[in-house]
Amino acid sequence: MKKELLLACGLMLALPGVQGFAAEKTDKLSAFQHQTTQMKALGMDDEIQSYYEVEPNDTMAKATNAKIDSVLAGENKNRNASNGKDVDYFKFDITEEDMAYSLIAETMLDTTSETLKVRVLSENGSEAAKSITEDFDGDIYQSIETELSPGTYYLEVTNSYSSEANVEYSLFHFTYSDGPFETTMERLWGDTRYDTAVEVSKNGWEYSDVAVIATGKGYADALSATPLAFRYDAPLLLTKPEGLPESVKEELNRLEVQEVFLIGGTSAISDNVKTELGKMNVKVTRLSGGTRYETSVKVAEEIGTEGSVVLATGKNFADALSIAPIAAQMNMPILLTQKDNVPQEVTNYIRDWDADKTFVIGGEAAITSAAVKNLPGKERISGEDRYETNSKIINRFQDNIDPFFTYIATGKGFADALAGSALASRYMSPIILTSPTTPSDFTKETINKYKEDTFTYYILGGETALPQKAIDQLFE
Repeated sequence: MKKELLLACGLMLALPGVQGFAAEKTDKLSAFQHQTTQMKALGMDDEIQSYYEVEPNDTMAKATNAKIDSVLAGENKNRNASNGKDVDYFKFDITEEDMAYSLIAETMLDTTSETLKVRVLSENGSEAAKSITEDFDGDIYQSIETELSPGTYYLEVTNSYSSEANVEYSLFHFTYSDGPFETTMERLWGDTRYDTAVEVSKNGWEYSDVAVIATGKGYADALSATPLAFRYDAPLLLTKPEGLPESVKEELNRLEVQEVFLIGGTSAISDNVKTELGKMNVKVTRLSGGTRYETSVKVAEEIGTEGSVVLATGKNFADALSIAPIAAQMNMPILLTQKDNVPQEVTNYIRDWDADKTFVIGGEAAITSAAVKNLPGKERISGEDRYETNSKIINRFQDNIDPFFTYIATGKGFADALAGSALASRYMSPIILTSPTTPSDFTKETINKYKEDTFTYYILGGETALPQKAIDQLFE
């Protein structure tokens, strides 16, 4: 259970919406709405409240009142005003027996997370529990997991970062029943592929300064877009070549988008779309090249790399989309290639960015060994078909993903998986591609392998794209 708690709560605290909530004080954190239903499985209330400290709260007698199953926020004022000795107290009640108590805490400055300390004090001031440092995939949190009997308790928050800075922090504290959770299923869909992408965006983002937009009419340019969306924590929306669908315009307004990356040239997304965005006071950056391969390089140049790249065929979509959310959260650009020849601009990128690892996705029918013989650190991931390749990708990177949320899309079309891949990358989740008629045995094996670690399956697209009958067969 601890792994799931750290994953779900750690991700919640890492969301960009949290970074600015100090100014919102007692407003609900709308960025957390996506996770509310998921966390019910851990014994939480239906609503996640948020409470900002009310100064002065530097003694237990002046503690800020707060309910359990909530987000708490404040600031250790460690500069001149408090001589570097600010202490904050929050008061809460435990009312149920046999409920475990957990807390995940972080600061808004990466360098101070280890110096943040939280203690749980009993009503008489004695220590009931104290935080320990947790390293969760390189992110540092303070964590408490203990048993608390019914009664009144106080959280004491300090930070030994002393006089260096005022440090904002957030605490997520909750109780849960230490038992198995119930897996749920939710379908994200709209009447069109454009509407489905909007529904995916609504599910994952309350607001976003940036959006990535690709054409919904062809996959070629869009295959490289997911790592870019992840780079800017942005949704990936689709458009018609000739103009923005009304639902997309409404979504851009809802998100309060200030900048859009258009993926592809004017044959994929016309200048009319750019004009429409300009009228909405949105800055537009077009990333395009003379070919789909050049476009993938242009997108990659916007992302950069930490040493590894993905190489996938530009003639089909399944291989690139299978690895898209994984590549994104591992900061690996997706470069496209021809079957028998890696375009020069692609090899130039790999050379110029000193890539030392190339994940070649797909078999010889997609990319020949001769084509990639000179690329650094080659590792091929492939299967008999797109579904086995998809499964092998997930298994290869199982240590880099968490299936707590798992996204399922048809393997026969690109649009739903493309939009969903940006959301999946946000939660370190895999995308499982499946046949809309009869699921592959490889796909069923993947579902079965990770089902005990999955709380919610998100089905991308409507019944036309992926019938419920096909989904049901995955779990037989």
